[in-house]
Amino acid sequence: MKILPPTLRESNRYLAISVTSEGDIPRRDLVNEILFCAATLLGDAGNSEMGIRLLSFEENKGIIRCRMDKVWETRAVLAIVTTIKGMRTRIKVLGVSGTVRGATEKYLLTQDINEPEPEIKRTQRIKECKMIIDVGTISGEVVNRNTNEIDLLSEDPHSLEILNRSNTRYFGITVFDIKDKEIDV
Repeated sequence: MKILPPTLRESNRYLAISVTSEGDIPRRDLVNEILFCAATLLGDAGNSEMGIRLLSFEENKGIIRCRMDKVWETRAVLAIVTTIKGMRTRIKVLGVSGTVRGATEKYLLTQDINEPEPEIKRTQRIKECKMIIDVGTISGEVVNRNTNEIDLLSEDPHSLEILNRSNTRYFGITVFDIKDKEIDV
């Protein structure tokens, strides 16, 4: 079988991604979850038309290939990936490029300017936190802290009951929730 010349081939785009999770994510589990979410969102036919493929994945960063006209559908699929093997997960698209080299040089080899602190281990417990918000006071242990987000494990029985009913483990707090409020760290 002859190889198609470049002018007849379908164009691809390469998405540089960053994966944030509560634990280590193996490559196989990430691929399975992405393909499952694509099949759930778009069906089998839509999944095959997108041509999603994880080309590389190391140290929670990777490159995903997709068809040029399916970039937004691929972003939608990555946005609905929320858990992998029971661990909360977030996939952030760092950027889109026309070549693997461009995606690697522009987005994966550069240091994130928005991250002033070095990465903290996800299982490490940082500090206690007490907040006064509109509904009352929430106090507990800070489990995870990113640039603008804090995950808080509450000690209050009433708050724990609310978390259990909503099938979540932590309160997710952003800097916008804390603005003009009291916080003791």
